[in-house]
Amino acid sequence: MSEANPFGPAQRAAMRAEVLRDGLLADKFVATDPEVPTFGLNLACVWPFPEAWRVGYELMAQRLGALGDWLYVYPFAHTHVTLVTLVSFARHIRPTPETVHSLEARMPEIIAALSPLLAEGSRDGLKSFQLRPDAPVLARGAGILPLVNPDGEVRELRTRVRDLLQRNAPLHRELGERGLNVPGIIHSTILRFRQPPPELEQFVATFDEIAAEIEFPPMDVGEILLTTETKPYMRGGEIRRRFAVP
Repeated sequence: MSEANPFGPAQRAAMRAEVLRDGLLADKFVATDPEVPTFGLNLACVWPFPEAWRVGYELMAQRLGALGDWLYVYPFAHTHVTLVTLVSFARHIRPTPETVHSLEARMPEIIAALSPLLAEGSRDGLKSFQLRPDAPVLARGAGILPLVNPDGEVRELRTRVRDLLQRNAPLHRELGERGLNVPGIIHSTILRFRQPPPELEQFVATFDEIAAEIEFPPMDVGEILLTTETKPYMRGGEIRRRFAVP
């Protein structure tokens, strides 16, 4: 069944009305200390975007970044698509070595729990899928690039991850306390605000002009990544496991 786009005209109009009515919000990390040590753990599918997107993305980033130093635009190297947050970096600021060791020690258990979905050769494993970018849109706290998954594989992945983790009650309980989050939309954040723009309506109009000129091709996703997040918004971290999806 074809997956509906959650960022249709009505939703975009509602988001725009909220931005113009209530303003944009400074992000506490990029405004104060984007290099603060953290520890997060995610399932992702691209980090960074495909190389074929680099020229177009960096041109867009340059134009947006030129609007003012109150705007933080994700460098290409830090672009990513989070499918499931297993451990929220925002709950683990300046973690102790003991905390990091404890969370890293959970990785084999997480991988084992998700093996029916991600293990190579699994009869019930996830298949490769496509993501189609839509025009960027402003939320109050960020600019995001919506992604549409036409055949619903991401929705299935998220549902099955939730179900598989629930089978291991102690692990599921701990991850819940650590910030486990299964999003309802597919997107990539492309900008945040060090402070609200000085001229809101002017910024919104310019953002719309730039967004209207952006066009990225669909991306084919052939692997799922288990990543750590050791600085906010994937400014630091590493890929701990790659799971091929045929």
